[in-house]
Amino acid sequence: MRRRVLLASSAALAATGMLPARAQPAPTAAPQPVPTEWPRSFTTGGQKLEVYQPQIETWDGNRLTGRLAFAIGEADGVPTYGVARLSADVQTDNATQVALLKPIRITAVELPTQPDRVEAIRQAMQARLPPQGMTIGLQQLTASYARSQQAKPAPTIDVKNEAPRIIFASEPTVLVLLDGAPALRPLAGTPYRRIINTPALLLQDARATYASVAGRWYMGPSLDGPWSILATTPAALTNAAAVAAKEQPFDKLAGKPKAPPPALIVAQGPAELVVTEGPAEWRPIKGTSLQAIRNADHAVIMDAAGAKTYLLVSGRWFAAAGLDGPWQYAPPDTLPAEFRQIPPDDPVANALVSIPGTPQAKEAVIAASVPQTATIKRSAAKLSVTYAGSPQFVPIPATGLTYAINTATPVIALPNGVFYALSGGVWFVAAKPTGPWAVADVVPSAIYGIPPSSPLYYVTYVRVYQATPDVVVVGYTPGYMGVVVSPAGTVVYGTGYVYPPYVGPVWYGYPPTYGYGAGFALGAATGFAFGFAAGAIWGSACTPYWGPYAYHGGWGSVNVNQVNVYNRWGGAASVTTATGWRGANTWQASSVSTFNPYNGRQTVSQQGRVYNSATGAEAAGHRGATYNPTTGNAAAGRSAAGYNPQTGQWAAGEQRAYNTDNRAGASSRTATGTAGSGTATTSGRGVTYNKNTGNAVGWSDGNVYAGHDGNVYKREDGSWEQHGSSGWQPVNPSFNTQNLDQQRQARELGSSRSWGGGERGGWRNR
Repeated sequence: MRRRVLLASSAALAATGMLPARAQPAPTAAPQPVPTEWPRSFTTGGQKLEVYQPQIETWDGNRLTGRLAFAIGEADGVPTYGVARLSADVQTDNATQVALLKPIRITAVELPTQPDRVEAIRQAMQARLPPQGMTIGLQQLTASYARSQQAKPAPTIDVKNEAPRIIFASEPTVLVLLDGAPALRPLAGTPYRRIINTPALLLQDARATYASVAGRWYMGPSLDGPWSILATTPAALTNAAAVAAKEQPFDKLAGKPKAPPPALIVAQGPAELVVTEGPAEWRPIKGTSLQAIRNADHAVIMDAAGAKTYLLVSGRWFAAAGLDGPWQYAPPDTLPAEFRQIPPDDPVANALVSIPGTPQAKEAVIAASVPQTATIKRSAAKLSVTYAGSPQFVPIPATGLTYAINTATPVIALPNGVFYALSGGVWFVAAKPTGPWAVADVVPSAIYGIPPSSPLYYVTYVRVYQATPDVVVVGYTPGYMGVVVSPAGTVVYGTGYVYPPYVGPVWYGYPPTYGYGAGFALGAATGFAFGFAAGAIWGSACTPYWGPYAYHGGWGSVNVNQVNVYNRWGGAASVTTATGWRGANTWQASSVSTFNPYNGRQTVSQQGRVYNSATGAEAAGHRGATYNPTTGNAAAGRSAAGYNPQTGQWAAGEQRAYNTDNRAGASSRTATGTAGSGTATTSGRGVTYNKNTGNAVGWSDGNVYAGHDGNVYKREDGSWEQHGSSGWQPVNPSFNTQNLDQQRQARELGSSRSWGGGERGGWRNR
């Protein structure tokens, strides 16, 4: 499971007098949106104008319209209320939960009691809107849109709902899926054949079948088992795994050994694994006559009145007389009425998202229509498409289009001989299927007619919104990740279609619906969330291996609404920026998050400045972190500075921490002073540890060090002193001070590496 990167918050802003110490944000588990405070106030024509939070009425792609209430009048008098109409372009970043509105246009103002002031107020409001745009929390924005859309029907698609094979297990278990019948290919230079149409590693020889799961090798007489764990791994299997990884990467299915080791099930075709911790334990659902299994990783609910058991899988309900099945699809409108009475704080309350008519279901449908957007630099976004042999195209039913079957990249051919490809949420166009590819600024409408029965249907959820000679604005809604709205008016994962894979020298699979523990959640803390959950025990085997998920890799969980696929473009994707004001304070802020598709490395960074026009006080800060799950290396840092011209006081500080293969450490430095006085106070402390040698060095202020020999030293004017019962004394002339210098240099090197080093990681003069 990929770990979420931890961020350290900016510090030392309190020194400016603009923020009290208690307002300093604490470290968080994910980047947070730039705070947007409502209402916002300013003066115009000698009167106070107070603007309240916008209410969004329409949201079409990256354009929205809405209205906002305002109050105007004497500061110590009674205000008059009005309404302003606005329109804006919106860019959203689900990873930071920030929406950037830019540009914002005030299109009309209504002030019933003072109609003669309408145009003046409109112009005043427009003039106060920063050209860089404004931010608002994405959940606030979507909640506003949800309220205006409650009565509007949502677009739906015809999905299939045939029950998959449903497997119950009462012990830790891993499910390995085959994409159809096993496709065996010789593994060059080894005595094994490989089953290629699975994300896992399955090998066969003349005696048995072998599977690499959870850091162990399993052996069975056939794919149906029974499976046993090899006590020792033959060198031939280790070598074969290395060869297989080079030919076609595989999912290691949790990687490191777990205790106890999980059981193994291999299934061909659609299947879903439900795991309980020991035998199923039923409990009542408060306020209803329903019961639920308390120790299952899926929602399993029993309706005693109807003598049926219901199971929620990928947003779909299936019913049976008992846990042994047989399971059949249960249309949502046939669910017992008591399902709508499940308390929102019940452990199975996430099931409310999949019950028609509930507030949770309605909000989830609206959330599924909100796009993730990005501005892409044409010059930086590149694409190269790899085919298994020469490109092979087959028709897309009900369209005049064809698509390439022997590549992992969706490539679509138009009748006029133009080719379109989709990668990382960005459309590309070329005159030949092999390229060269250029970022597309328009996508033919025929592509959006691809039906759900096609394995490329998911590409219809990615659009181009705007284009200039330098950049394109692109976006995708959760349908790109597999979240669609069913005719029942609830969100489901997957279309339910079983798409035939390409199986040649390699295997290319298409979007699956079952087998990955897909589920939904909706809560005050998370908003609408959809992901592949590992469950309380082991849960599903791995994250989907197709399309937008292909670069995630690994086993565990992916929250679609917290992962921005545009991060894979690194510098090609724009940074989310924002400006705002409240009273005399104005601020600027930016945030960026990146993801390396090859090693899983995540990096997040935020920076900002604030200025008070009344006092002249200003402050700036930066924070960021990086984590590589492949190597385990991590680093985090934060820095800030502030100045108050009325008092002349200034302050600055930074903190850093890092953990690499051979070294770990942490450090902090602060400085304070008064301008013009020529005096300043500085302090610094930290520790660095060498994992290979076991040596550690600590320091506190100036050149004071705690050596790994247990003694304390300091360096003064190029010479060393040791602290003892008589205070500071020169070190013994025979003492090897070279070791002390090496420790000092190691400390300085470790500190500089702790967050990118020097100017790259710390706060620079901006």
